[in-house]
Amino acid sequence: MCPRARKKENSHLPQGLYKRILRGKLRYRFRYKDGTERYFPIGTEEADAIQEVILCNSSQRPPILIQDVLQPKDSFNKPLKYWIPIIKKRVEAEELLTSKIGDQIFKGFCHDLERLSKLHGNTLSKDIDLKLVNNFLATVAENKSNNLFNKKITFLKKTFSYIIDLGGMETNFADLKKRKPKDIVQRKRLSLSAFKKMSKKAPLFIKIAMNVSLQTTHSIHEVCHLKYSDCTWYDEPLIENEIKVYGVMKIHRKKVKEKEASRVAIPITKRLKEIIKESKSDGIESPFIVHKSFIRNYEKMENKEHNTQLRTSYLTKAFTKLRDELKLYSHLKPKERPTFHEIRALAIYQYDQSGVDPQARAAHTDAESTKLYKKGHVKWIKVAAAELDI
Repeated sequence: MCPRARKKENSHLPQGLYKRILRGKLRYRFRYKDGTERYFPIGTEEADAIQEVILCNSSQRPPILIQDVLQPKDSFNKPLKYWIPIIKKRVEAEELLTSKIGDQIFKGFCHDLERLSKLHGNTLSKDIDLKLVNNFLATVAENKSNNLFNKKITFLKKTFSYIIDLGGMETNFADLKKRKPKDIVQRKRLSLSAFKKMSKKAPLFIKIAMNVSLQTTHSIHEVCHLKYSDCTWYDEPLIENEIKVYGVMKIHRKKVKEKEASRVAIPITKRLKEIIKESKSDGIESPFIVHKSFIRNYEKMENKEHNTQLRTSYLTKAFTKLRDELKLYSHLKPKERPTFHEIRALAIYQYDQSGVDPQARAAHTDAESTKLYKKGHVKWIKVAAAELDI
């Protein structure tokens, strides 16, 4: 015999929980599966009574009964571990393959998805709440930097937005989480003298990377992805600004890739020509100007175009290791010591001191004095010929 249907105003109450007016007071009572009843104390909040009954039912009633009676049937209310592979495929198709995010960002996102699945994979998507958000952050970001804490909030917000789009959630609880203030790290600028000391002692691949970054003013990402095929050579050298130019090096800065100023064509001067020539002196066959031969395949070929290509993380660590071996900036805390990225700031400063406007060269903004030309439908900003005699 089927039980009598609940009144509409009581339809949200879990199985076994009832409410009634007793001696002028609203009281909640719970009926156990053996038929015995117990009243909750006077003043018990409805939310507390519901939570208590759900916990009790989960231990005393058959799971199938809880699923069928306590919770309305919802084909979209599935465990997080069901949604995570779907999210991974969508992010890969919609963001990675369309170059909205890079390989390393996607790899980090997938790693966070795995941790979320391991910690909360059995949680139904429509049971996700702020408590789950707090538990996840406490596990992966406790005693870490504020920036990392905020990144994990961003990760959850993005993940939940995909689940909402798929119908598995209604509220993005990561939006309700308060972010922490940004960490302020006063990183020391790299001095020219320190640059020269490192360049002198550096292995060839680090030396080439440092000098390419200094001459072009570009960051580690562009340096690691720069190919010999990005250089166009003239049949005969040209004279620009009283400097001999042998060709142009085309660099597309990823950080601002959607902007016109992101594509720059840098004249290949004598110094830059020497750096490119020196990069080939190791006899390694590679399409990349900055390259290295690995005795062991230190990292999988996944997300690499060639086995001699350097990931930015590898070059960053190699630069940091060299800096510390030379005991440069050892008086500073590790987080305050200059990294490879500071070469860009040094280059911009040196060009500015030599009277050359570094903005167009560094792909920061458009400059009125630069010349635009097209190849197909792509615009490149031709910057003035200049070099640093370092």
